[in-house]
Amino acid sequence: MSALSSPALTAFSAFQPISRQLAGDAPEVLTQIFAPDVNLVSWQRPADPAISAYCSQLAFAMPLKRIVTAATVHTDIAAALPDAPGKAELLADIALLCEMFSCLMDCQQLGLRLETLSKPMCPKFHTDHLVCRLVCTYQGPGTEWQGASQEQQHQATPFAITLLKGSGWVGNEKQAIVHRSPPSDLPRVLLTLDPM
Repeated sequence: MSALSSPALTAFSAFQPISRQLAGDAPEVLTQIFAPDVNLVSWQRPADPAISAYCSQLAFAMPLKRIVTAATVHTDIAAALPDAPGKAELLADIALLCEMFSCLMDCQQLGLRLETLSKPMCPKFHTDHLVCRLVCTYQGPGTEWQGASQEQQHQATPFAITLLKGSGWVGNEKQAIVHRSPPSDLPRVLLTLDPM
């Protein structure tokens, strides 16, 4: 069965003739990032109300940046986050995403960034010179990306787990996903993970 014939996967569009972006409602969609003609995958998952409520209270100005492992991420960042209902759920979710991404990228360490944003961080469409980045917007509008043309734009839903393949991925030098922060002043809580 091809990736596109699976009911859990949907083709958004192609940035260039040989590039596709895929979305699905099951975590297995994330493994499609290894397909040579795919430069973005997004697991569209439902929001967790406890995490949403917790994130609505976060107001730390500086981003939380750490180099973590799947085994240590919980203790590495727990002390930096305020105690409130929903904290345990957020920490568990971040630990799960670190475990999944470490397994997918076959790496021990991850560069973690968790921050609240009140304005777009990267408002212009661009590509990244990195291998792959995991992005999850826990609150506010999600990351936007271009499809087959500049007129075709798509946006991740809140809580979606999106993998963006960059120009540092071998064989993807000219097909890195074109993306940006959403042009909105709505507050966002954003998590990114980079393989180290």
